[in-house]
Amino acid sequence: MAVLPLLLPLVKPLALLIGPAPLFYLYRTWQSTPQHLQPLRRPLPSSSRLAISLLVLAALVYALFILFGNSENIFYLTNARFVTSPSVLQNRLSRLRPLTQDDTTLLERLSTSLSERLYYTTFGPIPLIQCTWCQTIHNEPSGPISLGDGKLYLLYSLPLIVTPYLSHAFVVGLLTTPFIASTSSTQNMRIYISYALGLLLSAELWILATFDSTVNSSAHDLKQVTWLHWELHTFRYTTLLLLSLLHAGFIYVSETGLIPLPLATEEKMFQIGMFADIVSQRINLARRIRGVVMLKDGWRDTVVRGWKLRGGIPEQNEIPAELRSKWKGEARAWVDNILKIEEEHVR
Repeated sequence: MAVLPLLLPLVKPLALLIGPAPLFYLYRTWQSTPQHLQPLRRPLPSSSRLAISLLVLAALVYALFILFGNSENIFYLTNARFVTSPSVLQNRLSRLRPLTQDDTTLLERLSTSLSERLYYTTFGPIPLIQCTWCQTIHNEPSGPISLGDGKLYLLYSLPLIVTPYLSHAFVVGLLTTPFIASTSSTQNMRIYISYALGLLLSAELWILATFDSTVNSSAHDLKQVTWLHWELHTFRYTTLLLLSLLHAGFIYVSETGLIPLPLATEEKMFQIGMFADIVSQRINLARRIRGVVMLKDGWRDTVVRGWKLRGGIPEQNEIPAELRSKWKGEARAWVDNILKIEEEHVR
């Protein structure tokens, strides 16, 4: 893929900007995960099945775009060289299929000058055919000719480039809502996927804006030409396909507990609350059993004998009066502060 060498200049500034932050995050995540934590397997919820199904469907759609959704390349279709004249292209194309109005417009644009062919390799056929305000009149000795502007072609191509990323971001936002994503780790995936989509979109726009199309000016054969428009199309939908599959795999891992992940603060508080409720219920049950036992003489005598066999009933020391009064004062001050906060909230 010819896009990968163009991405290398972005790696160094991106590495300086981000630095080792991702490595530190992974290290802290690994350190915060208890070593003795065993993965608790649970069935996949129906909402997670729906999310995984939609992501797999999106990946299939992206695969179809990669295989069949690209713009038609008239040079590959007619098996012509890059320097082939428009009349030859027209004759070869007419033998393959009937010519359309778009074909006629495109051939006219390609016959104008070499710059139009270079723009064709960079932006594809759609801006050259449809963008009428991208062309300006130039007075030449042979007569006025209409030439396209690369910046205007770039502006016209922006909606075609941004739309797939925005559509995928909408799908991700829908699938990470609390109605579908049950765990916080799955809901937080929207943050990281949004970062990835923003970086990919920025990289694609940077490549398109800084690409020097004159490298194709001396090309003759098709293999010598850098077909940037078609390369970026494959790059765009391939990355979206990989993001969809990775997102689906992460949902399956996190929702089924296949790999133990560090708990969020809300989940930790919820588990602590459940543990406190269980302990409180056990204490209340022990008190009730003790009360029932002490009501019957036979059971009470059995308990007393048991304590004597263990060395006697433990003595219960009285709490000192000073400590008791201190606790009462702290409890009274705490209650007063709570009441004051509630009154301020009501106001």
